[in-house]
This record gives sequence, structure tokens and C-alpha cells, in this order.
Amino acid sequence: MKQLQPNLKSSKLLAYIRLVLIMLTVSLLVSLSIVLRIVFFFLPRHFFLRYNVRLIIYPFSRLIMRIVGVRLTVKGKISKSNLLIVSNHQGIIDSLLHMALSPCMVISNTDIKSMKIIGKVMGLLGFVFVDRSRRKSIQELLDPTILMITKSQVNMSFFPEGKSNDGVEIHPFKTPFFKIAIDSHSGVQPLAFRWTHANGSALTQEQLRFFTYFVTDGSIVLHLINILGLRKKRLSVKVLDTISPEEISKNSWDRKDVSQQSEASVRAAMAEEDW
Repeated sequence: MKQLQPNLKSSKLLAYIRLVLIMLTVSLLVSLSIVLRIVFFFLPRHFFLRYNVRLIIYPFSRLIMRIVGVRLTVKGKISKSNLLIVSNHQGIIDSLLHMALSPCMVISNTDIKSMKIIGKVMGLLGFVFVDRSRRKSIQELLDPTILMITKSQVNMSFFPEGKSNDGVEIHPFKTPFFKIAIDSHSGVQPLAFRWTHANGSALTQEQLRFFTYFVTDGSIVLHLINILGLRKKRLSVKVLDTISPEEISKNSWDRKDVSQQSEASVRAAMAEEDW
């Protein structure tokens, strides 16, 4: 089990208060989503997804981020539709970050879906699940996802590393999901983010590891409690240059080319010192 750094004191009382507030907020979010689904029951699913993401998930994600105690510093602006959003991947709050930055649906691993309550809630909220260990699962996902992003006119996001990094070193980007951008004629929006402060102090490179989660770290609930127990946390985000559909078409890029361009952009941003 990963240990807290000496100056990263986590309050269990604060964590449980925040956890209760998050549960209440999620309950309201789910209730509103169910009502909206009933309203749109006789319409194609992409209408429900479009308005659920824009009117409910996006504002509630921003609210939950504040309840968690995260203060966002964002450099740049993200368009609200028809983009494939990609970024580095550090932990369990990353999906919430994407949804708080832009109206989007998130592609996530099936191991999250298997978590009884969390998986069902995420499925209702528009998460798309894939078993990255099965190539067939990825192929089965691509066509409906391409149709979904085209018709719903909201953003889609995923983490091309495929798994969390250690907060410092980025894993090589995997290419399959970049096919979504090419076939749906969507742009690709690379992002780079980094935790910079906690409990009022700048984080050291070693302390960044505290915000990442691996299966070998043990209980994901305990990991979440530790993060919630920290006071103010600052997360800096850089919105990088968009790779437009026109640029992809002009250069005849395939998914590997787009992946490489995105990875190079994120790596360059992470190496900068102005965080």
C-alpha cells in the first residue's frame, strides 16, 4: 500500500464529509438523468446522450470536482462538440476531469464496469466500456462509437496510454481509438494535466505518485478516501493545439500518425516547466 508523504496529511473526517456530499450529488444527477431518459424515451438514444451530457453530466462534473476539493487552472479552451479528447492518465479522477472540462462521454475499461454500483452509474451516465485486452472488444466498440459521436454532437474522450502512469513518465500511446476521429471526421484535442499543489504546498515529483492508482496499490476506496481527505488540491491543465479533420485529411494521416502527433504534443507539454 502506498504511503502518504509527511506533509500530505489526509483528514478522514473531511474525506467522509466530502464522500457523503458526492453521493448526494450523484444521486441527484442520476435522478435527473432518469427523468431525461423518460422524456426522450421515444426518440433515438443519441438525443438523450446529447442533452444528458450537456445539461446534466457536464455541470454536475464541475460541481463534483469542487466538492472533491480540486481547483482547476486551465490554459486554453475546448470546443463543446465533435472532438476526440485525449490526455495523459494518472488516476481515478481523470475521467471526472475530462467531463468537467467539456461535455463529453468517456471510454473506460471494463474492470470499472464490473464494480457493482459505480459501474451501473457510469453506464447510465454515458460511459463506453471496452476490454482493452481483447482486440475483438475494441473492434466491436469502434463502429457504434463513431456513430455516437457523429449523431450526438458531443465530445468523446479516452486515455491512449491505456493505464495510469506514475505521475511523471508517460506510457506510449495506443492507436486503435484514434480511428474514431478519422472515421467520424472529428478533430483531436490533446490535453496535458498535472497535480501541482495539495494542502497549500507545491507538490514534489515524488508526491505526484500519491495521486496515481494501480491495482497493486490495494483498495481503490481507500485511495479515494486519502485523496478526498486532502484539503485544497490544484490541478493544472493545458489545452494543446487541436488536430483538425482538415489537417488529418490533408496529410492523409492514419490512426497511427494521429496517435503519434497527439503523444508528441502531450509529451512536450509535460516537459515544460511552467506548471
